[in-house]
Amino acid sequence: MTKKQYWYEALVGGTIVGVVSVAFSIVLQLLGGSTDEPTLLTKVINFLSVFVTIVLLFGFTRRFAAQHTAEEGFSMGRAVGFVMSVMLFAGIISGVYSSVMANYFIKDEILASVDQMMAQMQDLYTADQFDNLYSMMQKAVINPLYLTISSIISNCFTGLLVGILVGFLTRRRPDIFADTNHSNVE
Repeated sequence: MTKKQYWYEALVGGTIVGVVSVAFSIVLQLLGGSTDEPTLLTKVINFLSVFVTIVLLFGFTRRFAAQHTAEEGFSMGRAVGFVMSVMLFAGIISGVYSSVMANYFIKDEILASVDQMMAQMQDLYTADQFDNLYSMMQKAVINPLYLTISSIISNCFTGLLVGILVGFLTRRRPDIFADTNHSNVE
């Protein structure tokens, strides 16, 4: 397996996982976004989102593991690394979606939540410190670079945790009796 094939497989898997994640986010947004008290339907959709992501990651990792020979095997570390690579690309897609949503569709709601949070912290800082922190927070929550990087980091962390489970399920020890085509004993 070459590096080019590895990254191609990770790109394809990450694109699909990212698009599915964005689709679930759109459905949740259409159902009313994030409310204080989630409904049963929102809980079910969140559960399905996690379940579908894990199943997709398992499927892509299993397909990737099948490309390794019996002589090579497929270690848990390779599986975790592959899942994290897939989630890297999924994080890019999710980050771009978050950036578009934060800057064009739900900017007012995001800035209102910053206002609420900062109102609770107003007494903790001097006026100058508060003004600096307030302007920094307003810029950060809609900054596309910040949103994309934080999405990549959170998706890679999720990939690490899910990768441990997926790696446990897809690992395969090298077969010491595999035909290596190096020596043919007759």
